Amino acid sequence: MATATLPVPGWAKRVAAVPDNAFSFVFLGDLHFDKLMHHDMGYLKDKYPNDIHQIENYSRITRENLASLMQVSRECAKETDASFLLQIGDFVEGLCGSKELASTQVNEFIDLVDRQQFGLPFLAIKGNHDITGTGAKEVYQEIVLPWQSRQLNRPATTANNMYVHKNARFILFDCFSEKESLVWLREAIKEHKKSEVLFFCTHVPVVPYDARSNWHVYVHPNQATEREELLNLLGEHKAVVLSGHLHKTSIVTRNTPSGNFVQIGLGSVVPSLDAPVKSHLKGLDAYSERLVELEPDFTPSTLELRKQILKEEKPFIRHYEYADFCGYSSVHVGRENNVSMTIYANASKTPWSQVNITELFRA
Repeated sequence: MATATLPVPGWAKRVAAVPDNAFSFVFLGDLHFDKLMHHDMGYLKDKYPNDIHQIENYSRITRENLASLMQVSRECAKETDASFLLQIGDFVEGLCGSKELASTQVNEFIDLVDRQQFGLPFLAIKGNHDITGTGAKEVYQEIVLPWQSRQLNRPATTANNMYVHKNARFILFDCFSEKESLVWLREAIKEHKKSEVLFFCTHVPVVPYDARSNWHVYVHPNQATEREELLNLLGEHKAVVLSGHLHKTSIVTRNTPSGNFVQIGLGSVVPSLDAPVKSHLKGLDAYSERLVELEPDFTPSTLELRKQILKEEKPFIRHYEYADFCGYSSVHVGRENNVSMTIYANASKTPWSQVNITELFRA
């Protein structure tokens, strides 16, 4: 099994001239921007009583830690000469209770991004929280898509979009319109050239990797055909899958009959600026049914299903690493299409690890 993580001294220093097709971008996981004033509390108590504690916690994280994360992301983008930032969905918490409150939440997040003065496009994938709650879907259509059109510099009428930069193609996949999205993907992926790196960007992961193994794309038994098609497309095109949703860090190589693809999972909901890295697992032996023990109290009624999913997935796993923490990352595409990623815990400027993604395809 290829060794893929190495300690590194800090941000890669900006060079005077970026050679040929080489470029970098900052990759962010779920953010869940939130304030208590964004919510109709009566609505929450009636419709989402189990989410109130979560909303209180995300509002605290927004208040205490998000500014530091945005600042260090801006500094990282500058030091690595990043071309853009990519955020993998759930940029807001949602569950506001009215279209007016949902509009306020989204507009305040966009204003937060603008105030960072990145001077770069800020690409945001659709997450489930971005479209959850009264009025949220309408706000996504009326506010988020026009905002993303400006970032993409092309019309964005749905959450399925393509972004091409230098010698890399980014497929921005809407995993909440599964049937329509797969139809779109079949045609869109044909535009991928063999000379290009392909990034497949999806909020919900493709490959299960922790206790919540039933939280991945096309998970239902009646979607087995669609799942197999997606897996083979990703393997055939040697995709680098960027995902979020689970608020954990993971690095997985997954084999298919068409070849390998690599999936990176990342979360950016930083609970505290000195939060420890927990449950660091590495190696194929760590990928097993016992991953359900990472969250022993999670939905006991699905325990056997989740264990079975992990058991069935294990024969296809070629590399596995997992850790319980949130942070941010910098991705570098070299002039010969070599891809690497530096991952940082919390808002630290000291790397947690550097991942040689290209090498992982050979695992």
